[in-house]
Formats: sequence, C-alpha cells, structure tokens
Amino acid sequence: MAYAGYGKLKVLIVDDFDNFRMTVSKMLQEFGVRDVDTVGNGQQALHQCKDNQYDLILCDYNLGKGKNGQQVLEDLRQRRLLGNQCLFVLVSAESSKNVVMAAYDCEPDDYLAKPVTTKALRQRLDRLLLRRAVLAPIHKAIDGGDLDTAIGLCQKEIKSDSRYAGACQKLLGRLYCERGDYDSAEMVYQKVLEQRSLDWALVGLAEVKKAQGDLLGAQQWLEEAVSTNPFYMKAYDLQVDILREQGSTERLQDVLQESAAASPLSILRQQQLADIAMANNDMITAASAYKRSVRLGEHSCFERGGDYLNLGRTAAGLWHQDRDKAKAISRDAVKALGEYDQRFGKSPEDKLQRMLVESQLYSGQGDTAKSEQLLAEAETLLQSEPISRVDTEIELVQAYHALGQKEKAQKLLRELVKRHEGDENQLQKLDHLLEVPASNKNRKLVAEINKKGIACYEAKEYVGAIEHFALALRKFPHHLGVRLNMAQAQIDQMEAQGITESTLAEASVTLDFVGKHIDARHEQLQRYRQLQDLLKQCERKGSA
Repeated sequence: MAYAGYGKLKVLIVDDFDNFRMTVSKMLQEFGVRDVDTVGNGQQALHQCKDNQYDLILCDYNLGKGKNGQQVLEDLRQRRLLGNQCLFVLVSAESSKNVVMAAYDCEPDDYLAKPVTTKALRQRLDRLLLRRAVLAPIHKAIDGGDLDTAIGLCQKEIKSDSRYAGACQKLLGRLYCERGDYDSAEMVYQKVLEQRSLDWALVGLAEVKKAQGDLLGAQQWLEEAVSTNPFYMKAYDLQVDILREQGSTERLQDVLQESAAASPLSILRQQQLADIAMANNDMITAASAYKRSVRLGEHSCFERGGDYLNLGRTAAGLWHQDRDKAKAISRDAVKALGEYDQRFGKSPEDKLQRMLVESQLYSGQGDTAKSEQLLAEAETLLQSEPISRVDTEIELVQAYHALGQKEKAQKLLRELVKRHEGDENQLQKLDHLLEVPASNKNRKLVAEINKKGIACYEAKEYVGAIEHFALALRKFPHHLGVRLNMAQAQIDQMEAQGITESTLAEASVTLDFVGKHIDARHEQLQRYRQLQDLLKQCERKGSA
C-alpha cells in the first residue's frame, strides 16, 4: 500500500556528499515531496533542527569530520530537538556489525543501507509513514497524558488484527506498566509469547516481574531474552538496573562487559563499564574502557571530562599491576591529558586535578623529575586556590603516594578522615586509600568478605579463600590485614598443591605490597616477617 501524503512532508537530508544529497532529493521529489532541506554535516543538521520541525530526517552514518549520524541522533534527543512524529532514518554504506549495532542501539526509526535505489527508498518510506499515520492518534493521546484513550486505541487496533497489531501490543504492554497495571501488562506479554518468542515481550515480562518485586523471575526472563537475541540491548539494560539495586558490583561488571561487547560503539556503555570496573579496582578493564570512551566521546554530547582524567588515573594505577599494558595505555593517557585543559579545564581546580593525575602518570613511567615538577606546580596553585572538592584532595594524596612522600600522604589522609567524620558519603570516597575503611558501610563489607575468605581457608579451600581476599583487595587495596590473609592462603596453597613460578610470583607481589606500606610499629609486623620466611622456604623448595 502506497503512502499518499508525501506532498505535506518536510524532509531534511544529511550527507557529506553533494551527489548523494542531490540524488535522494530528486527521488523524494518524484514521490511528491516539495519541501526538502539538505546539509553536509552534523553541526548544520542540529542548526536546521533548531529552527524547523521535520517529518523525516535521512542522515548518513559517516559524515566525515565532526559528528557521525549516531551522534547527531543522540544530540537531537538530548536537546529535545526531535519532534515526536519525526522519523529518523540512519543511512550507511558500512555494513559491519559494530556500525549496525551502533545504529540499533541508538534506536533510529530505521536503518537503510547504501546504495539507495528509488524502489527501495519508496518501499521503506511507505512502510514507515503508513505506520506513523495509523499510530499517530495513539501517540497524540500519550503525549497528552491520556493513557486510557491510548490504551483503548491500542486495543481497537489489536482487535482489528491489522498489520500494526504487533506494534500496538508492544505499546499496550508499556502503557499498562506506566499506569501500574502489571497484571494486565503480563497478560499482554504472555499472549504474545504464546504465538512467538519475541525479545521485547520477554523483556516486558521481566519488567513486570521486577516491578512486582520478583527479581529472580525477572532475571530468568532476561536470560531467555538474551538467549533469543544476544543483541537486544534493552535486556542488558534491565539486567544492569536489577544488579545495581542488588549491589552486585562484580556481576554488574560482567553484564556491562557483555553489553559493551555487543554494542562496542556505544559511548554510554563504555562509560558505564569503565566506572564500575574502576570502582571494582579492575584497572585493566577500566583503562581500556576509558580509552574507548575518550575516543568515542569526540563530537558526542555524552563526552565527559572525567573520562580523560580517569584514563590517566587508571593508567597510573596499571604501572603497579601490568607494566606492559600500562606502557600502551599511558601513551593515550598522556595525549588525552594534554587536551584536557583546552576542552574541560576552565576552572583552576580542574587544572589542579589534571596536574595531580599527570604527576602520578609520569611517576609510574619513571619520569620522577617531570612528576615532581607537576606536583610542585600544583602545590603552588593550591596556595592561591583553596581546594573545594574532596576528590581533588584525594588526588593530592595519590600524587604524594606515587612519589613516595608517605608522611605528607598520611597526614593529609588523617586530616580528611577527621574533617569528614560522620559523613558516610565522603568517607566512602576515602576508604580505598585507607588501611581500614572509615565508613560504617565499607567496614561491614570488608569484614563480611574477609570472613568468607577465612572460612574457605579454614576448610582448606584455598582457591575460594584467595578469590574472596582478592575481591576485598580490589575494593580496599591498602587493607594490610586482608593482604596478609591473602599471602597466607597463597603460601598454604603452594604447600598443599605444589609450587609453580606463577604461584610464587603472585605471593611475592602480595607481600611486596605489604613491605612497602607497613611500618616498624604496625601490630602485624611480626606476622608479615613470618610469612616472608615461609615464602622464602617455598622459593627454596621450588628451585630445588
């Protein structure tokens, strides 16, 4: 069935090639369209949409320098420049999975592959515009807040068994959920699934179960949805919401990694993965994700200055974990920090944070002179610009630590803990730098994880014990008690299961960290020395 209203449409074509804009414009004129605007880049597209309300936007994915088509769509939505009835069709000559998934994830109304023929364009637009015309009264009711009318119109369309019945079933389930009528929503989704296993219906049921408090049931439906379609991103997003509620940060990182792998050009997914990996102290994953976030952020409305700083922070942290990976990531981090002031460092405190992060990065690279110079410049700036954010003071502590200035670091840490006593939110920010967490929440958390590790150790389940201690140390790397427990488990595992080069190296790294941070008055100094002796015995046995 052909669409009859082309003469009333206002259309925008966005492409960096004149020939394509001219060719598609002529095609649209053949269909009857009289009002067509054309632009050659994303910035011009945004400017046009500020001053015009379009019915249809045909936008190429690759627009040369500047924003790509995906970023244009994201920006239009972010600025609320895309009318509710405007159709956005992403056009691309690229058919790689990454580009297609990027298009799928940012949810344009359709995706059209180049080369575009008159017949293919007409068929696609007829389908989209006819659907829009049929569903327009429903969307008008939704926009007006009249859910009852919208529900009634959906039910009418479904009863007529029209070609848009499926779209109306999807809308109806969502409308019932918005109204809080989860039983009716569940009936809609179950009826759909009786006919066919559709990803959106499976996720719809998961949303119902989550709203009803049945998180286990929600997870089961989501697992089936991902099994049905591993690239249905809404399934991952709902899993993330559930895991955030549960506080399951390790499993949350796993799901975010799956999500980012399924849609690797999504900056928001990379940012989410980077943030949770950094919170879990998984610097390798965090550094890689921040690197991708910085690259994807150029020209994106979702670009964050914090990604540039965090790339530097994670690269600096990697020098203590994996020097080969640190070397590769540090090159990108230095470049990103070199661009930071111009792009984001407008205030003195922003510049101060950049200097302190850069100081840590150069210290990791072994350039002590450059690191000390940056720290000195930061301290000079501090004399005229007092710090207003605890995050900046934490950065100063980290910089002192990186250059081996332990007394200054510990003095400032003690002052911060005292100043923020009773403020759980601020204390939680400090906990990863402290030997023992200062916040009540994290004291309980580390005690619970440590207890599980000790239980495994006492049962001689050394692998389980080491996993629990490692989890605690990812969150609180300076906790010397947990680190000594880890070393004990590693040594006893070698004695029970055999000595290898890798197990010796792991235990040595654990105790080396303790040696660098323990002092002569520490209550666990004797235990540390005993474990050192036991490790030396293992080394002798291993070399015998």
